[in-house]
Amino acid sequence: MKTGKLNLLVAMVSLGLAGTGIVPGQAAPASKVRTLAMSQAGAGTAKAPAKSIEQLHQEVQANPTAAAARLALGQAYMSAKDYVKAREQLRLAVRLGKGSPDAQRANQALMALPHALVKPKTGAETRMIASMLGLGRTRGAGGAARPTVIDFYASWCQPCKQLDGVMGRLLKDSYSDKVKYMRVDVDDPNSQALLDQYEVSPIPTVVFLNSEGEVVSYSVGFSGEHAVRDGLSKITATSGSGTN
Repeated sequence: MKTGKLNLLVAMVSLGLAGTGIVPGQAAPASKVRTLAMSQAGAGTAKAPAKSIEQLHQEVQANPTAAAARLALGQAYMSAKDYVKAREQLRLAVRLGKGSPDAQRANQALMALPHALVKPKTGAETRMIASMLGLGRTRGAGGAARPTVIDFYASWCQPCKQLDGVMGRLLKDSYSDKVKYMRVDVDDPNSQALLDQYEVSPIPTVVFLNSEGEVVSYSVGFSGEHAVRDGLSKITATSGSGTN
């Protein structure tokens, strides 16, 4: 190989032009220039390292009302399998996001947590909650106490809309005079006490209270009509109540 051609090849290699069909000093087709620029940009860009939980905590402290920061921290805790802290941050992301994409992603992430962490509070202690919040022992026809259904929802939640259709049909057809029905918008600031008292995490969540105000059944997410019928039957049965 002649010295001139050898020097040209070395120059092309050093410039990253070897094998591209582009020769220094000659005009190159615009398409080849764009292709080369894109490939070099991709090759020279490394994936950004994941932020540590400590770094994400700093971001939350700097902007505590940012749903995106809470979501990122919650996801980091999920990756670390610290599900209790993940739930805390994801719940805050839902509240702060108020239907934003970050809020919706946080709600989906909550659904993926272990069931024991996303189930609402149940059992005898919920009678006190109902009493403090003015729920339970609502008098119906003939002076008989009526059970209560509380449906936690948001206008942006698609499964909530599916559940609403099923709930409305069942209440109208079979249970309209048997239960008291309440819908609670999780984006309403006035709803936060109720959410905390019943430990509601993802939505939709429905709690079924018997006539004494005790949560004896619940459903998380939308799993069809059967789950709703099951909860309604438990609180309208004349026999004693059991907890799911």
